[in-house]
Amino acid sequence: MSNWRRESAYLGRYAGSGLLNTIIGFSAIFLLTAFGVSPFLANISGYLLGLVSGFLLSKKLVFRSEGKIRTEGFRYLAAFLICFLLNFLVLHLSLDTLHLNAMLAQLLAAAAYASLMYVLTRILVFR
Repeated sequence: MSNWRRESAYLGRYAGSGLLNTIIGFSAIFLLTAFGVSPFLANISGYLLGLVSGFLLSKKLVFRSEGKIRTEGFRYLAAFLICFLLNFLVLHLSLDTLHLNAMLAQLLAAAAYASLMYVLTRILVFR
């Protein structure tokens, strides 16, 4: 299989598995925000909810890794933390500097997170 086709397959599976995490995570984020919870706390809650399912889907479905769960789990957690810091930075800038609507800010933060997470999981976590 060519590199382009292999990468396209990874990206397709990553997008599909991300859909489930997105639905779960954003449902929690938007519900908590609607009930008056701080956008920052709502964001943390939504992403923590998707952490475990995101790892399992990435390991089994997206990258079909046969690596050790402990090693990959640690690397996934490190990648998650890096991506979440980026997410939080984008959220902070969107809300406090650009003064965007909380829901739009959440979407921008999620896009930054998802893009970097793909790169890190593809290159570092499930190699």
